[in-house]
Amino acid sequence: MTYKLLVISLLVVTGGPSKGSKPMSKLPLTLACWDYDRVKPLMLKQVEPEGIALNLLPYAPDDSVWRMVRGQEYDASEMTMGTYVLLRSLGQAPYIAIPVFLARFFPHSGIFVNTKSNIHEPADLRGKKVGAPQYQMTTAVWTKGILQHDYGVMPETISWYLGRAEVGLDLPPNIKWQLIPQGTGKMLADLLIEGELDALFMPRVPPKFKNGPPHIKQLFANPRQLEIEYYKRTGIFPIMHCVVIKESLYRENPWIAFSLYRAFCKARDICYEDLDQTLEGLKYMVPWLDIHMNDVRQILGKDFWPYGIKANRKVLETFIEYMLEQHLIKKKLSVEELFCETTLDT
Repeated sequence: MTYKLLVISLLVVTGGPSKGSKPMSKLPLTLACWDYDRVKPLMLKQVEPEGIALNLLPYAPDDSVWRMVRGQEYDASEMTMGTYVLLRSLGQAPYIAIPVFLARFFPHSGIFVNTKSNIHEPADLRGKKVGAPQYQMTTAVWTKGILQHDYGVMPETISWYLGRAEVGLDLPPNIKWQLIPQGTGKMLADLLIEGELDALFMPRVPPKFKNGPPHIKQLFANPRQLEIEYYKRTGIFPIMHCVVIKESLYRENPWIAFSLYRAFCKARDICYEDLDQTLEGLKYMVPWLDIHMNDVRQILGKDFWPYGIKANRKVLETFIEYMLEQHLIKKKLSVEELFCETTLDT
């Protein structure tokens, strides 16, 4: 029996929705995630997950992710891949993922350097002080993996300065790391500007770097072209965030995983349609967006934001391998161990 048929069977057995069934009360479910364009149709009720009365809270990841990690405050939530895979490997994740990937980006653009530190290419990072919000932060995992495999820069050749350690790190002694001092009022961006750090890995451009100090630059002079070449060579569009459901809720109502997955796919497809608008019909306030979208589709394909296991297996397996190489997990996990059984056939 395929997983999709299994889901239909579960919907009937558990009292969840099934095609042609009589109307029944919907299961209340609170989900926290950012109001991405690919999620907005869910927020606007253009799309509703079958059998679920969805209460969608438009919280930024700093709220949704960490409140889920610390207190499991929601039924479902956006979740960073690094933290999720780490907790899952330790058996400490009271939630399980569905293959909906809300955030992705190429991390080449997120490496910033102080030009006074004489860093001109990746090899120059060896022996330097490099900052990151967390060692297991998804962006940092991807960046370290790319630096190791594409440029030969091993993580143990760098001194790491971390903003926080949300999950306990158990790194070998050859990995040099420390938390930055708290209570000084200084952020990682300040430390790079002042020369206390030589480089910084970030998932977003710090506000102080926008039109900021001339001695702060991106490591790569033309990151976009480099990222395009990386994708054409590897086929990898790095995944940053997924969606998780409380495992206890999922075990009681296994049909909700596929219902949510299907609803997220429909919402994303509406976003695709909106991005298809041209000229006067543009729905987003960016001139020449239709021209840019043609470029994106030529490089990444029509489904440039894929959900599901099949389209993302290589990306997921690469990320798991990076987590293992960086000593963030002790054993290699399979993709199937990370996701709800009812979504494995997607």
